[in-house]
Amino acid sequence: MDKLNINGIVFVIVSSFLFLISCERKEPDRYPDSVVLARVGDRVITKSEFVRRAEYTPRPAYCRGDNNIHKKIVLNSLIAEKLLALDVLSKPQYKAPAKLEDYIQGRREQAMRQSYRYEYGMKRVETSDEELKYSFKIASREYKLGFITLPDSHYAYATKQFLDDGASFESIYSRIFGTQELEIKKVSWFDDDDPKIREALYSQSLKKDTVVGPLELSDGKFLIFKVVGWQDNLHLSESAKGTFWDDVISKVKQRKANLLYNEHVANLMRGKSFLLEEAAFRPLVENLSEQYLMKESEKGSMLNETIWELEKQHLSPDNSDAGALHMDQVLFRFDGKDWLIKDFYDLLSRHPLVFRKKRFEMSEFAEQLKFSIADLLKDYIVTGEAYKEGFGDRKETISYGQMWQDQYLSGIYKELFNYSLADSITQSPNSIYFIEAYMNPIIDSLQVKYSDVISINFDLYDDIKLTHIDMFVAEENVPYPVVVPPFPQITTDHVFDYGSKLVLK
Repeated sequence: MDKLNINGIVFVIVSSFLFLISCERKEPDRYPDSVVLARVGDRVITKSEFVRRAEYTPRPAYCRGDNNIHKKIVLNSLIAEKLLALDVLSKPQYKAPAKLEDYIQGRREQAMRQSYRYEYGMKRVETSDEELKYSFKIASREYKLGFITLPDSHYAYATKQFLDDGASFESIYSRIFGTQELEIKKVSWFDDDDPKIREALYSQSLKKDTVVGPLELSDGKFLIFKVVGWQDNLHLSESAKGTFWDDVISKVKQRKANLLYNEHVANLMRGKSFLLEEAAFRPLVENLSEQYLMKESEKGSMLNETIWELEKQHLSPDNSDAGALHMDQVLFRFDGKDWLIKDFYDLLSRHPLVFRKKRFEMSEFAEQLKFSIADLLKDYIVTGEAYKEGFGDRKETISYGQMWQDQYLSGIYKELFNYSLADSITQSPNSIYFIEAYMNPIIDSLQVKYSDVISINFDLYDDIKLTHIDMFVAEENVPYPVVVPPFPQITTDHVFDYGSKLVLK
C-alpha cells in the first residue's frame, strides 16, 4: 500500500473493492439487521458505510475526533444527508439530470464488478498448510537487484549471448546506460511486480552476484537482473510473527484469487474478436487526446486545489465536445457487433476510460487508447454477466448507488439554499457559521418531518470505534477511483432526539 501525506492528509491507494427513542420497531426486509446502523425511509446506513464515510475521507474539525460527541455528529451528518436527498426526491418538480443517472449507474456497475470479482476469485480460494508454511519461510527475504530492461527478444538474447561469452553484467550495463554504477532496486516477496520476477527470485535460493534472465514480462519487454545482495527480515516477538503470518496468508489468498478471477474472465472473453476501424479511430484519437493528456503542471495543481479533483481526472468525455466526429460512423467491431462512435460514448458515460500506463507521451496515446478500449470491453462483458447473475439487485449494490445519489442531492440542496442567500451572506457553505445558522435549523425540521421513518441501531453504534487520522482513500485501475463521497458538512448536531430504536430480530 502506497501512502502520500499532503498537508496533513494521508492519501491511500488501494487495489482492490475495496461502510428517540420513542418506540421500538421491527421490520423485515432484504438487509440483515446485524450490519444496519440506521434506516432513513428506504435508505440504510450500514456499519461499513459509517466507518468508511468517517475514515476514508477527511472530516471537518468539528467532528474529527474519536470521542462520542464527534461520533454522534458523524451519524447525524450521514442521516441528514439522506434526509435532504429524500426531501429533494419528494418534490414533484425534481427531475434527475441524465448525466447524474449515468454516473450513479456507472458507480453501481463498478460495485457489481467488484462483487463479481469476489465471487469468482477470493470466495473460491483454497490454501493448504504446506503452501502457507513454505510462503512464510521464503517471504522474509528481501533482494537488492541491479537490472537491465530490454525492448524485445532480439536485444534480450543478444545481451544474453554477451553474458555467455564472458562479458560482465556491469560492462553491458555501462554500454547501455553510460555508467557502471548500477541502479539498485529492492524487491520483496510481497511486491506485486510481474509474477515471473517473483518466481525467478523465490523458487530457488539465489546467491550473491547471480545473473538471471532474460525474463519475458507481461508487457512484452525483457528483464535481466543481477543479485547484488539480500537480507532476511527477522521477526523476533510473537506479536511480530503473528502479524507477519497474517500478512503472508492475506497475500497468498489475494494472488490465488487474482489467478482464479483472471482465468474466469479469460474464459468469458474466449472467442471474442476486437477490430478497430482506422478511419474512425484516428479522429477519435485526436479528439480524446486533448481531453485526457493534461500538462503535468495542471495535474499537480489539481491535487493542490482539492483531493476531490482526483475523481474528475476519471470522468468520461462529453460527446458534445466530439467536434468533427461522425457519431454514426462504425468505430470497431466486437463480438460480432458493430459499435458506432455514439455507442462508444454512451458506454463512456457510465464507464470512463482507464489507462494502463499512468504517464505517457502524446506519441503513445493511440496505443494506450487501444488498450483502454479493450479493457473497457472486457468490463462490459463482466458487467453483463453480473447483471445476469443478479448482482444489480443485491442490497450492497443498491445501497452503494443510493449513497452517491444522496451525496449529490444533498449537495445540490445546500448549494441552492446558499445561492438564495447570496445577497445577504458571504460565508462559505462549509463554514461553521453557515452550518449552524442555516443548515442546523433545516436539518432539525427534517428530523421532525421524517422521524417516523428513521431508526437507529444503538447496540451496533456503541460498538463502533473511530480513528482521528485524516485519510483519503482511492482505488487503482478502476473507472471511479474515489472510494466514498466527501464527508457531508451539513450539521453540527450531536443529539438523537428523533426516530426510533432499531431492534435486532
